[in-house]
Amino acid sequence: MSIFESILVALDNLRMNKMRSFLTMIGIVFGVAAVVTVVSIGQAGQYSIMSELSNYENGYFVIYPKYGNGRIEDNAYFRLRDLAEIRKLPGVRYVSSSAAHGMTAKHKKEELQFSITGTTSDSPKMKKIDVVAGRFFNSQEERARQKVVVIEAKFADKAYGSPQAAIGRKIQLSGGMFRIVGVYREQESLMGGFGGERYFAYAPITVMPGGEGTNDRLSMLEILPASPEKMDETIDALKSWLADRKNVGKDAYVTESAKDAEQMIKRTFSILQTIIGSIAGISLIVGGIGVMNIMLVSVTERTREIGIRKAIGATPGNIRFQFLIEAVMLSFIGGTIGALFGLSAAWVFALISGWPFVVSLWAIVLAFGFSAAVGIFFGWYPARKAAKLQPIESLRYE
Repeated sequence: MSIFESILVALDNLRMNKMRSFLTMIGIVFGVAAVVTVVSIGQAGQYSIMSELSNYENGYFVIYPKYGNGRIEDNAYFRLRDLAEIRKLPGVRYVSSSAAHGMTAKHKKEELQFSITGTTSDSPKMKKIDVVAGRFFNSQEERARQKVVVIEAKFADKAYGSPQAAIGRKIQLSGGMFRIVGVYREQESLMGGFGGERYFAYAPITVMPGGEGTNDRLSMLEILPASPEKMDETIDALKSWLADRKNVGKDAYVTESAKDAEQMIKRTFSILQTIIGSIAGISLIVGGIGVMNIMLVSVTERTREIGIRKAIGATPGNIRFQFLIEAVMLSFIGGTIGALFGLSAAWVFALISGWPFVVSLWAIVLAFGFSAAVGIFFGWYPARKAAKLQPIESLRYE
């Protein structure tokens, strides 16, 4: 009997016992669905974060004071005046600092929540800010502490009808009256669907709370080196300069680059997917036990059939192969249904959360391979038992 004929016979036997076959496959279905869903959602999250990291220029890194004994030395903090000095360092191309401030805006009779990022005019040179109308504020406006703002397109559409119509208009924020000089399109964020309705904007760091006088304490700096290949040398030189200027040790500061964050995210998601996928894979083993159980029942029910086939010339290898094919077909069909369920669940999650829908081909291949391996592993014993039956004893079986 050829492989194709064996598959047809196996499908026919499964069709004759539809309910029993379906109940046997449930464990495989849910196991594969869980693995595919977990891996697809995990890759969607990783893709979203990687997309955000790709907005930063090559070599970009941040530096901030290190916590020691639960606190930071006061003189380790940065000041606005430090930015001008750091810009003069040989290995530094651009320097900036960013801090988000929650504010409310009054639009007609409605109060809207805003997250205003106080930053410098160098910010769009270090990370991608998609300005769709107007411009970003310049260094003169920053130094003059002019209350100008770059709002996101979603708010411009809501309040003024279009990004172009918003340019030159004024907006009342809890920090004062600001003039709109630009409109940008906010990138989709991993957490963009959480936290309620909130709009985003950029404004000069000098007009933010604590942005002038003696309270201009900055908790972090953003640096873009003149040569990305010499980022490590730039970091070392910057730490030495800060140590001398602030009268602290070089180890008083910590740096993180976009490359470091990317590697950490990959490792984190890989570990999470492995752990959760392994837990989900337990149901595949449970499903495999169900396959073995039902195949043993099938061997007992078809003892006379086995005896007749052996009597007309079937070898033990033919019998073993036939039952093994049936076990693999049970697992394969269950794997197919499970993969479809898993992809559907990941798609529904993507619709609800706003994350991208990522089809993980390797997860599907892995799930199918594992389900086939389960079919072979747990189907081998029943197939071997069927192959060892004696023809005379099988024909006498009632």
